[in-house]
Amino acid sequence: MSTASALRRLIAGPAAALALTACGPTPPQAPLKQAQKLSVATSGISTACGLAYQVTAFPGSHETDLETLEATATSSAQKLASVYARNPAWIYQGETVHDIVRDSLAMLGACGLTKAQSALARATYARGSQA
Repeated sequence: MSTASALRRLIAGPAAALALTACGPTPPQAPLKQAQKLSVATSGISTACGLAYQVTAFPGSHETDLETLEATATSSAQKLASVYARNPAWIYQGETVHDIVRDSLAMLGACGLTKAQSALARATYARGSQA
């Protein structure tokens, strides 16, 4: 190996490492435990909304089903609010927790799970920030 080749390798190694670290996730990422909680919360909210759309797609009484879905969505909303309380600026899946709360509020309202929507709004607005 020539001196020039060795020099290129010596320089290329740290440059490649720097390039790889620059491609990492945008800080401030939610810590693992909080990211897992966000995963469960957002999945629960979207599942409850999807089921609410299915339940209300046909005429009839949907009260019992919607009560169950409201309870499920409210539980998920509380998990989301607990992460929001820790740090609304954390980033999860490319969005801030603040933006995830805002989107979740809109989703819950659109699918008719307004009790869960109100619970999430109260929990996040009570923290002094608007979602």
